[in-house]
Amino acid sequence: MSDPLDEHYGYLADLVKLDRYQAAIARLVRPHHVVLDLGCGSGLLGLMALRAGARRVLFVDKGPIIEMARRATTEAGFGDRTSFFQADSYDLQLPCQADVILCDHVGYFGFDYDILGLLADAKRRFLRPEGVLVPNRIDLKLAPIESESGRDLVQRWCDGSVPPEYAWVATPAANAKHPITIRRPDLLAQPETLGALVLGTDTADFFTWQASFDCMRDGMLDGLAGWFDCVLHHGIGMSNGPSGGERLDRPQAFLPLEKPVALRAGQRVEASIMARPHDHVLAWTVTLPDLGRRFSHSTFNGLWADGVLRMMLATVADR
Repeated sequence: MSDPLDEHYGYLADLVKLDRYQAAIARLVRPHHVVLDLGCGSGLLGLMALRAGARRVLFVDKGPIIEMARRATTEAGFGDRTSFFQADSYDLQLPCQADVILCDHVGYFGFDYDILGLLADAKRRFLRPEGVLVPNRIDLKLAPIESESGRDLVQRWCDGSVPPEYAWVATPAANAKHPITIRRPDLLAQPETLGALVLGTDTADFFTWQASFDCMRDGMLDGLAGWFDCVLHHGIGMSNGPSGGERLDRPQAFLPLEKPVALRAGQRVEASIMARPHDHVLAWTVTLPDLGRRFSHSTFNGLWADGVLRMMLATVADR
């Protein structure tokens, strides 16, 4: 298991992310403001708000990482202007409402960490009527890709590099969402926008998006890559897209096929994405009409580590 501090180090060291949030916070936060850092983690966004002059910052996180936020703000000399709440925000009552709510739960496909539900609930219960959410919109992007590193995440289970008794793991691996880093040359077609998520609004529990692509080159289709373009505030945004220039130091979401498929330039790829963000369930269907082929995958079928594997182990233990 990786050190959980690695993830937070990455957030703290991402200079593009720091610049974008700092620009939005500098524009929005005023000396009389109460700011809520929701899902605060190490407390970086709240610390920025304190440095921008916020009267008080409320830090909320359900994990012990909140102690890093407490220590960092104390070290910076802001201990008298902070309050900390280690709790699930859905179960939390705060002592006052906030003028600005900050959150960085966009993950790498925009809705990985239930940001839709978190901010809808937070706006309804914690935000003043004239208050502001940061971020306020997420545009979801998708493209078919050729990626050897993505392909290896599935094929390594059945390529002879591990004992053959474990080859079956390729199937659940193909039904999991993986973080990988892709570059512009990995794209088989121009990306499409799946849809826009307006944060802070009551949204559906279930989403379905479709997109169609025409391959711009020959290549092997290994799966789909998803990422986000995020609006923090008017004119201030950030993206983890693969298009070069200044971008977040953050991977994209890889939605694999169990086996790659050879495609030629001009062939059509049709994709359907279905998501239940609150339950962390994601499904994807890829149709290749020129080849008469269709592939369906779902993280529900990839939850072997949480459910199926435990039941298998329990069965073995009972024998």
